[in-house]
Amino acid sequence: MTWQEVCVEVTSLSNTDTEIEAKRRLYLEAGAAEVWVCDADGRLWFFDASGALSRSRRCPRFPKRVRL
Repeated sequence: MTWQEVCVEVTSLSNTDTEIEAKRRLYLEAGAAEVWVCDADGRLWFFDASGALSRSRRCPRFPKRVRL
């Protein structure tokens, strides 16, 4: 069995878009199947090696917004 991880990055107001993009790339280069980015309002964005996804392929029922 091969494990393919989902990495979740929870951003803070001090994070820049450039910083989050760099982290996303690093996670994917390290072998993550998906990267989820959650902002301070609980909104989620999903990414894989091909780019942005409309929703997670690993957990397609996961909401696009969570309550914090």
